[in-house]
Amino acid sequence: MLTGLTTSVAHAGTGVVPASTSWVSADRGWVLGLDTLCQTAKCPQLVRTLDGGSSWTRVRTPALSVPESDRLRVLFVNDAAGMVTDGEQLFVTSNGGTRWEPSGVKGTVGALGFEASGFLAVIYDGTSSRLFHRELWFGSWQPVPGIEVKGRAFGDIAPGHVSLARVGEENRYWTRSPSGWMEEPAPCTDVSATRLGTVGTDRYALCSFDPGFGNMTKELRRSEGGPFKTISVPPREGITTGFAISPEAALVAATGRDWSFVHRGPGEKWDTLLTLGGPPFEDLAFSDARHAALVRGGPGQQFAEVYRTDDAGLNWKPLKI
Repeated sequence: MLTGLTTSVAHAGTGVVPASTSWVSADRGWVLGLDTLCQTAKCPQLVRTLDGGSSWTRVRTPALSVPESDRLRVLFVNDAAGMVTDGEQLFVTSNGGTRWEPSGVKGTVGALGFEASGFLAVIYDGTSSRLFHRELWFGSWQPVPGIEVKGRAFGDIAPGHVSLARVGEENRYWTRSPSGWMEEPAPCTDVSATRLGTVGTDRYALCSFDPGFGNMTKELRRSEGGPFKTISVPPREGITTGFAISPEAALVAATGRDWSFVHRGPGEKWDTLLTLGGPPFEDLAFSDARHAALVRGGPGQQFAEVYRTDDAGLNWKPLKI
């Protein structure tokens, strides 16, 4: 039962300009954006759907700012536990948005993720980038010992593993076992941007490097418990903006030369089944083997739309928010 989690209904087409989306199943999703009904037009608002986007309900939203250089982001792990951030503030809820708790950690919020028992976030405090953890249902945020790099790092988090990298300088990588976090050789080189994914017990990394004019080399690598090995090479088209993988398919979002793409693999031949002009695709993620979603653009951009696929990336459709 989802009693007490939401307030008034925002019917499709009348509510929020999407900035970020997160889905926990084919039917149950969240969108964070700006409320067009707000008099100042600067009011972040969270909405949720229980029917695959046919209808949306407004959810109590914490006092987020409208970021200038970052963007609003939302990530839920289930109907109750989730996070929202404006890049400087980080709030968590354990009851579907009825109550939000600030992190209490000062710094710039980077990658967000989860493990079995807790929230995970990469936060840069002006000196170092560190991984922080908080239990899903209670407690305070604490740094995870040893998962830290000096300077501001690009981080990525997937179930069971974490990457922190300053491209061209340092690329470090940790995996989670029952005994704790352990550092291992990084799946990508120091000159690569790293995106992580997990399917069952297999760990995946998308390594993106050698950027050119709207293109870059991409390699999909897999570890079945040992070293990472390249298993497929996605198209060079576009600078990587997202990566998602499920038992059905691997998806790579990329943007370049005023176009954005979703490439689908990971066979010998990749297909590019979504190509749209305009702003980049963000928040690309699977909620199960066949259902995935992404955000195209955002507030203040030419487009601000949520797209979803019901067949692991073969076909895409926009949702009315």
